[in-house]
Amino acid sequence: MLRSFVCPFSLESFLVWMALIAAACCLSICGVHAQDAGTVPVKGELSFSVRSGLAGLWKVGYPTWHRIEIQASRELSGTIEIQTADGEGNGVVYSDPAWVFKTSAGKPSVVHIHAKHGRSDRPIRIVAYVDGKYTQVHDLDSQERGRVLLATDPWVVGVGTDRLDLDQGLMKSSAKSSATRSQQLNVSELTQSDQIPWSQLGYCGVDAIVFSSSNPQINQGLSQEQRQSIRDWLAFGGQMILTWGKGGPKLAEYPEFQEILPGSVVEDASVCEPGPIESLLGSQDRLDMLETTILKMTSGKIEVLGVTANRVRLPLIARWAFGTGRVIWLAAEIDSPQLAGWEPRPSLLKYLMKDCWEKEESQPSRSSFLAYEDFSGQLNAMLDRFPDLQLGNLGHLVLIAGVFALLIGPLDYFFTVKYLRRPRLTWWTLLACSLAAISISAILFRAWKPREPSINTLELVDVDDQTQNLQVRGFAHCYGGKSGLFDISSFHRLLSSDADGSAFRLVNRLDWFGQPGKGIGGFESSVTSQLGLPDYGIRAVDQGSFIGGLGVPTAGTNALDYTLFYKVKIPDQSNGLSTVAGKDDLLQGSFANPLNVDLLDGVLYFSGRAYAMPGRIRPGERVPISTSIPKDIMRRLQRKAFVAGQEQGVAWNPSDTDNLERLAELMSFFRSSGGASYTSLQHRYLSALDCSDLLKLDRAILFARLPESASNWNLQRDGVQQNAVQGKRLAVVRLVLTVQNANRSVSMLKDSPSNAP
Repeated sequence: MLRSFVCPFSLESFLVWMALIAAACCLSICGVHAQDAGTVPVKGELSFSVRSGLAGLWKVGYPTWHRIEIQASRELSGTIEIQTADGEGNGVVYSDPAWVFKTSAGKPSVVHIHAKHGRSDRPIRIVAYVDGKYTQVHDLDSQERGRVLLATDPWVVGVGTDRLDLDQGLMKSSAKSSATRSQQLNVSELTQSDQIPWSQLGYCGVDAIVFSSSNPQINQGLSQEQRQSIRDWLAFGGQMILTWGKGGPKLAEYPEFQEILPGSVVEDASVCEPGPIESLLGSQDRLDMLETTILKMTSGKIEVLGVTANRVRLPLIARWAFGTGRVIWLAAEIDSPQLAGWEPRPSLLKYLMKDCWEKEESQPSRSSFLAYEDFSGQLNAMLDRFPDLQLGNLGHLVLIAGVFALLIGPLDYFFTVKYLRRPRLTWWTLLACSLAAISISAILFRAWKPREPSINTLELVDVDDQTQNLQVRGFAHCYGGKSGLFDISSFHRLLSSDADGSAFRLVNRLDWFGQPGKGIGGFESSVTSQLGLPDYGIRAVDQGSFIGGLGVPTAGTNALDYTLFYKVKIPDQSNGLSTVAGKDDLLQGSFANPLNVDLLDGVLYFSGRAYAMPGRIRPGERVPISTSIPKDIMRRLQRKAFVAGQEQGVAWNPSDTDNLERLAELMSFFRSSGGASYTSLQHRYLSALDCSDLLKLDRAILFARLPESASNWNLQRDGVQQNAVQGKRLAVVRLVLTVQNANRSVSMLKDSPSNAP
């Protein structure tokens, strides 16, 4: 007999209990979400406002300044990174521990970042992280991206008022070269202090800065970092046109600008005769009296001498060198009311900027057998040739296919059919020949393309005795061997005479390196990406940066560049060079090696002449200038000599990929060698490396080799340490020495305001 079972709970009570449990779970989940919401923002809570480049302009292939303003409705803090594409179209992510934002209600946060973009049409993304967690992505729209310039486009930045009108100096097109594309001058005019970069990286790609003293807001509003960024950019190879008039004395009070001037500012003069400028340009239009700054120069080159109403003489137009950069001086504001409405003003602008870039008429037509037009392509071609790496070509393929066809055709027929009379053996001989061909191809592949990584480098070390700065600019090609993800870092050893040069202590700033043009790896290439490689990262550390997760295919290579800046100690007595009395282009005196390493096979260049140096200059060793007659610099660079009574030179051969030292020499003195008319290549992308103009401004440059590279490399492939094979390594020192020009100094003292009648 079955006993009936009575449930202690009714259906109504069961439903009530289930409802209470569900409510408790909902409250618990909501509480967790409420707690998380206090630290992690919801999507869209952050808002971004981005300003790229200088007045909306920037160049591919150069570091670009992005000013990012971040807003939120409450207090939030985090970091940001930027995602873009490199010169080959592969994704790259830039990050820096210093890119930190902290917002609060009604108070935005501003972050200044720099990233190099290799393609003008690829997306640029800003990614924000709060508490280390992914938060939000912001794609730059067309207005935030600005206008993108080609890597070889001429670009001038103006600092002053809205009356600068620097684009009046238009560049004429050249029918000889399609590379010029009938371009006009690209101009960024900065009229507010917050438009001035906070780092010298913000000026990368700029050919010249025209700095007028006419804007009081800029004169008084520039921060110490902004002034230092201008000074550093100039010292490391920039070109600046200072047009300082009435506002010049205010700017000259800042230490960063005092260092640039080759003397001191005496006073401002409200009236100065404009006749010398009118005569210079051959103008018949009368120019009103100019408001000028009187600069008492102790060095440099005066081109136009002016006179005030009080008969005080002053340099109206002058040129001098600062570090490895050049300065053009106009003692009046180019955007002043007197000059702004003057009809010949465009001619004056052209005169001031005449040497800021290579003249168009010297640019060659495109070489039909080269995939590049710029000297940077020649550099990549040389660094991409590894001593242990052999590239198979069509001839090798034809040879292997021909031997294989010969074996399975006539030879196999005569051997198996005619000689052995066993035709069925053909199947086995065919198999044997096929296996042999495959084995030989595999053996050749392993022999020609080793699995060990290798690095080729060219390193230019600039040492300036005026600013006592040392700048490293290096280029490297990394051969990966076996495919994998590479982590790469580079370290530099100190070269100052008071430092221990045995240890590699400083971290180089690594980045990818590309080249202009439409070829493979060019910034204008139509190839979206290479081999579908994963994104990699470039992360800043200390003053340098390292690369992480760089994908390299089997037997593939990647091009890198690296930079470094630091101070060196150069004793005052180490340089004793001066010009010969009555000869501005001849040297006398001596100099000493200010570094802690030997300098090998040096050549001293000055004012169109080349002086042979001893084969080895030891640290601290003093070298007197030889009494022998120096060579003409162009004859030296073009390797000209008299053979059988006729002068013959060595033409530049782009197919020669072994002479890396001569390439570095031509990159350093490109214009002095004859420029594009000699090499049939432009020198625009790396034009800041050309020191030819310094030789005309009381600077002598010693070009010499180092016994070994000043940088060391650390490679990891898939997390495993790799010992990179020593490839082609060349390190060159370019020692910039100030030359005392006694003849010009006497003239300047004679014409200085304090000695004027």
